[in-house]
Amino acid sequence: MNRNKKIVKKVTALYCRISLDDGNANESMSISNQKLLLKDYAEKNGLLPYEYYVDDGYTGRNFNRPSFKRMIADIEAGKVGCVITKDLSRLGRNYIEAGGYIEVFFPKHNVRYIAVTDGVDSLTRQEMDITPFKNILNDMYSRDISKKVLAGHMTRSRQGKFCGGQPPLGLMRDPADRGHLVLDPQTAPTIRKIYDLALNGWGCMRIAKQLMEEKIPITRVKSNTACDVNYYSWGSARISHILRNPFYKGAHLVCRTHQKGIRSGTVDTIPRKDWEVIEDCHEAIVSPEDWEKVQELIDRRPPIMQGNACPFYNLFHGMVYCATCGKSMQARYEKVGRTGKNRFTGKEREPIDKAYYICQTYNRLGKDACTSHKIEARDLYNLVLKDIQELAEMALKDADAFYRRLCSRMERRYLSDASEMEKERERLEKRNQEIDEMFLNLYTDKAKGILSEQRFLKLTAAMEKEQEENQSRIKDLSLLLHRSNEQENDVRSFIREIRRYAAIQELDETVLNRLISRILVGEINKVDGEKVQEVKIIYNFVGEIPAAQ
Repeated sequence: MNRNKKIVKKVTALYCRISLDDGNANESMSISNQKLLLKDYAEKNGLLPYEYYVDDGYTGRNFNRPSFKRMIADIEAGKVGCVITKDLSRLGRNYIEAGGYIEVFFPKHNVRYIAVTDGVDSLTRQEMDITPFKNILNDMYSRDISKKVLAGHMTRSRQGKFCGGQPPLGLMRDPADRGHLVLDPQTAPTIRKIYDLALNGWGCMRIAKQLMEEKIPITRVKSNTACDVNYYSWGSARISHILRNPFYKGAHLVCRTHQKGIRSGTVDTIPRKDWEVIEDCHEAIVSPEDWEKVQELIDRRPPIMQGNACPFYNLFHGMVYCATCGKSMQARYEKVGRTGKNRFTGKEREPIDKAYYICQTYNRLGKDACTSHKIEARDLYNLVLKDIQELAEMALKDADAFYRRLCSRMERRYLSDASEMEKERERLEKRNQEIDEMFLNLYTDKAKGILSEQRFLKLTAAMEKEQEENQSRIKDLSLLLHRSNEQENDVRSFIREIRRYAAIQELDETVLNRLISRILVGEINKVDGEKVQEVKIIYNFVGEIPAAQ
């Protein structure tokens, strides 16, 4: 019995690829030339019929390409008998994956592979022996290109040039210089409004709700849909991102993430404390001083705490510290079962009258680590309110005398501190110069063969670490010294702020956040049989203001 077996004629896959890394100036690498080269080869060698598989603008490091995936699917379906590329790099530049296809996948499916200009043909064993080495060279080339492209982006970014995609809300690209940002007249007022509300003590969620109520859009581009709810969908996370963004103070953030590897699609998020920020790159929407103040406010956002079914809004959260150990003071409540009424008047006590502050170290480790430093929330409230009222009265009564008093005190503080900081900075700069000279000596010893490669790397790594730490400290000292030179502006800023609250009768978030940096609560001592507790109020701009002599 004769059985007719249907013979399927397999096609020859002519695979062409080019990426932006290859450059458009190289004509031999163009898609049209690749097609012509592969067509001539297939026709001359009788590899017919053929079909083109083209990936235009796809990197060789990633094998997730549309036409390449289609070709692989056709191979698995038994439709392809031969694959031809111009050279090995057209298949891919990742030597591990490229080698996997050439050495394993193609032979498994009885597919012949040819790289024309590299002289590779899987039918010839001798020519295939060198193929892995060529793939390694292609991979090294790809890595080198990627590093150069990344280095170019980082260089431009460290020059304050914007190299990202969409600029942050409130900013736009300068038409005359695409790497420079300018204010967006449509959305910049929104950013200013967000920062103003934050400076007044508003939380992220409260700001988001306010913007949604006012129907302020989250973007300058509106979608072409009937439903516009997402056009005004502000959230606390979005507000927090805006308030943390250094672009709004006129600075440039080099990068937020770091790619784990050339081949890796995952990234590490860079912690905010390690951000590389370039100052004064473009016009600011908010002043650097206001931006820094907002960061402090976010870090010490007061929570609502529950106790005895009586919520207490901790206005001083993140602001009150133990003067002995330096740890923050925690808000606590009277034990359950205590009456909620004043034992003298019989009236129901307010939440603040049931709360007190206690040293975190003492609360966690006991009296051997620190003392309680306990202070009633109401007493602290009254003390701070009284101090602000008195300072505001002095600023209004005789602003010039108040100004001279503050300047005199700050000059004494800064002169002593600045002298020591300048000495430290000079010492660190001298040490970094010494390390540079040591680097040269080590390089010389390594070149002469006196020093081994392993020993050289170990020594240079330690010196590089020391230099980086020194440079970081020098940067901090420079900022502190710059700060000391701005004392006059600081004093005037404080006087301007304190005068606004001359008629203040109660405290709120806005007052505390604009005026006070920290509050230091001292230990309770007995003097002449009476309990005495020192409380230091550290004001913004000017620090502690001792009582007038």
